[in-house]
Amino acid sequence: MNGISMSSTFAAIRGIGRMTVGEMRAEVRQGARFVVFEFVLSFLLVTRRKTSAVFFIRPGESVFWKCLPYNLISLVAGWWAIPWGPANTIGALKDNLQGGHNVTAQVIEQILDAADRQIKTKKRR
Repeated sequence: MNGISMSSTFAAIRGIGRMTVGEMRAEVRQGARFVVFEFVLSFLLVTRRKTSAVFFIRPGESVFWKCLPYNLISLVAGWWAIPWGPANTIGALKDNLQGGHNVTAQVIEQILDAADRQIKTKKRR
C-alpha cells in the first residue's frame, strides 16, 4: 500500500503533491493534519457558511496564508445579512485563525478505502 500514489485520486487535496499513502501516514503520525476552512456569504436575509477544499498541513506549518483568502471573502461578503451574517462571519474567522476544522480522520479513512479498492481491483486481474 505504501507505493500507491493518491495524487490523481485526491487531486482536490491541496498540499499532498505526489505523496504515497505511507508518506501521508508517516506525516500524520508526526502531527500533520487535513483541514478545511470556512467562509461566509450573505445576501440580505440569507447567510451561507461554506467550507474550502481540504488542505494538508504539515507539523509546525502556519495556516495563516492558507486561510487568508477565505477570511477575506468572509470579511467582504459575510456581514450583510441580519441577524446571522455578523455572527457567522466572526465564527468563521475565529475557527480559521485557530487552524481550521480538522478533518484528518475522515480523509485518512477515504484514502485507505480508495487504496483498498485499488488493491482489490489489481488482485482480480
